[in-house]
Amino acid sequence: MNYLMIEALRRSIWGCSMKALTIEVLRNRRNQSLILFFIALALYPLLLVDRPYFIWVAIMCNFFAVLVLNWDILLGYGNLLSFAHTGLLAVGAYSSVMLVNQIQIPPVIGMFSGSVIAAAMGLVLGWICLRLRGIYLALATWGFSGIVQRILIAEYYVTGGLKGFPTSFLLPVSSFTAPIYYYYVSLLILFLCVLVMFKLINSRYGLLLTAMGNDEEALASLGVNVTWLKVSLFTVSSFWIGLAGAFYSHLLGYTSPAIADFSTMMVTVMAATIVGGLGTFFGPLLGIFIIYPLIEIIRVFGGANQQLILIIVILVFIKFFRNGLWGLVKTLMYKR
Repeated sequence: MNYLMIEALRRSIWGCSMKALTIEVLRNRRNQSLILFFIALALYPLLLVDRPYFIWVAIMCNFFAVLVLNWDILLGYGNLLSFAHTGLLAVGAYSSVMLVNQIQIPPVIGMFSGSVIAAAMGLVLGWICLRLRGIYLALATWGFSGIVQRILIAEYYVTGGLKGFPTSFLLPVSSFTAPIYYYYVSLLILFLCVLVMFKLINSRYGLLLTAMGNDEEALASLGVNVTWLKVSLFTVSSFWIGLAGAFYSHLLGYTSPAIADFSTMMVTVMAATIVGGLGTFFGPLLGIFIIYPLIEIIRVFGGANQQLILIIVILVFIKFFRNGLWGLVKTLMYKR
């Protein structure tokens, strides 16, 4: 059974070309709107070349969209409540920065290396923690992220402490002078993440994940190694989170323990997922493109209350709109 699961995962991710993945998405009418969405995102900065602030907001939306999508798959499909995102972000970011600074490798290679190291960390963490369930898993992964942040602050001579340290920009030009180039890099990362995870969910492996989320004991009774299923999902998710963290550090040309801050990173991810629609795949993508601009507006008019407002939004949607905006859209379309 383990061999079959490994083969299903291999075929899900590497079993077809990127061209085949794109064609598969296009064939489904339900997903054609997503392609139009990406086309709109590709055209967006061309209309705002002289307004770099709005391009920066869009870059951050793309960055958070990768995090949101992976958290949605972990919780919405696999029923795994994990708060390890911030810790894995930091692992990917600091690994990439240290390799680039110490070994003088190109930032692109550093980004990939950081994501692989984050995936390896996710594999180890998953093997240790994913035998836990529910609130116990949440506490264990939250503790992991907290420990990572504490280490980054305490080991001053290695990590730079609270100040962090500078690194190379991803591209020859600075993101502050030419953000449009970084925007397209962030869009490419998001596009690849969506294609790969879409293929993963809509495969035999994805069926096992959904079955695990619905009834873990029943799936285990059929002889499926549920622990391996959890660990493999966590590892794949950690790769994308690490890649996002590495990109973020080379976007700013700087990294610090702030990347592992729960209140700024994880609360945003949770808000976007719940507002968009937990377990709907496309809903959280919609959610982050609403939530992050809202965060920017709150920052301007009431920055001190940012986290409070986000928590209120989360509670309102949990109470009155449990399926999120994506579920609301589907309901309205069904009525028509």
